[in-house]
Amino acid sequence: MVADSRDRTAPIATLRHWYVLTDGIVFACWVTLVSIILRRHEPWADEAQAWLIARDLNLSSIWFHELRYEGTPGLWHTTLWFVQHLLHAPYSALGITGMLCAAAGVVFILWRAPFLRPLRYMLIFSYFLVYQYAVVARSYNLLPLFLFMAAYFYSDRSRPIRMCITLIFLSSVAVHGMLLALALGCCYLLELRRDWPTLSRDCRRQYMACVVLMGMWFLFLFFILRPTPDVAEFAQSANPLKPHQLTFGVKLGWVITFAFFDQIALSVAFLLFAGFWCYHQKKLLPYVLCVGMMTFFFAAVHGRPHHHGTVFLAAVAGIWIAWPTVGIEGTSATGRLLNYAMLACLAVLFSVNIWDAMGAMKNDYSYPYSGSFDAARFLQAVRTENTTVFGYNYGMSAVQAYFNHNILANVPTTYFHEGLPMLGASLDLNQLQVAMPQYVIQYSNADKLDFANINPYFIQSGYTLVHISYGSIFYKRTWYDDDTYFIYRRNPN
Repeated sequence: MVADSRDRTAPIATLRHWYVLTDGIVFACWVTLVSIILRRHEPWADEAQAWLIARDLNLSSIWFHELRYEGTPGLWHTTLWFVQHLLHAPYSALGITGMLCAAAGVVFILWRAPFLRPLRYMLIFSYFLVYQYAVVARSYNLLPLFLFMAAYFYSDRSRPIRMCITLIFLSSVAVHGMLLALALGCCYLLELRRDWPTLSRDCRRQYMACVVLMGMWFLFLFFILRPTPDVAEFAQSANPLKPHQLTFGVKLGWVITFAFFDQIALSVAFLLFAGFWCYHQKKLLPYVLCVGMMTFFFAAVHGRPHHHGTVFLAAVAGIWIAWPTVGIEGTSATGRLLNYAMLACLAVLFSVNIWDAMGAMKNDYSYPYSGSFDAARFLQAVRTENTTVFGYNYGMSAVQAYFNHNILANVPTTYFHEGLPMLGASLDLNQLQVAMPQYVIQYSNADKLDFANINPYFIQSGYTLVHISYGSIFYKRTWYDDDTYFIYRRNPN
């Protein structure tokens, strides 16, 4: 009897060891790939901005003053604060920190995702998980970890505390995380109704305590993020950095298209089929609320290409929650057919995104993502500590991060303060002609157009263009913005 038992368990143990080995190899490949691209990646202003805020401010000032101008909760800024002030890490650690945060999410996918292992491997090498939210160091690198943790804990009704803590961390990542936490929290409580009579008294107390704690946390976030009249994003006066607003319909089409298959018809078909599949699994609400909130927020309020990934992750989380616990075979012929169709759709979706990731990583390895590193190197060569330098536009944060002090005489902070009167936001000819600094840097995300507009003014003011630092913010197989710096030097008298 003992021998028979050992014979039956031996193959299972061997299979588990094989899974651990293959997961470890795949994870090592992911880390190696991201590390290679990261060594050639030049951080742009959005990456540098959080680093500078964490470097130059204390935690109290970050949370209770500066975050309202940034429009985001402070988990990422706090992480960077500890990296700098406790570990004394240099600026080069920014990318490593972002990669480690992304790697935690990848490990959780490999460890706990309900999908078949080939799908897990494809998912972690998809565009948003291996590049956009891994190489590019921003708060969104933390989104997969906490969102997928919430998806994993969603089906467990007996331990609400861990779900509550996960949602608090999720809501602290970004505004998108706040919306996802709200959606999943509401769905979690709604589905609790049928299980409530079976719960113990202690478990019910935990639920009530969690509801109170979540409510208090959201009130706290509202308090620290509530805009004041000088927050430029919401000020009545014109914001010189605010781009032309696209229509709701255009942005809606873009986010649906590029979050999935890069083609509108296929993306819509996938969303509809995934919704129908979730409905068949009796888990439609989490999918609809998560995807709907991310899509609406992008189209109606604020959306940039790097936000497309929040819709992609929301869809994957909704499918994760609805994934059958009895196996993909289902309990009926229809269920089996739908499950295999869902597997095929995910395989194709992840394949397209792997192709996108290959394009982005190839471009990032071959060309400068941002001109900031080259501009900083030029300024270091001319010894900026002995000269007066002016700099304009938000992109100057990416240059400032390479110095341990403020190199610009026309702004009071190293980071770009998103509050009125928006110092350094645009070229001030009167200030320039009075101060006559030795060097002036003009950042541009549309270099040809901006250069044609500003170059005559600099020439008339007695300056000569001496250096151009080119960069391109890559997105999938192309780019969506220039990231260029024009450096002018004052002509000798």
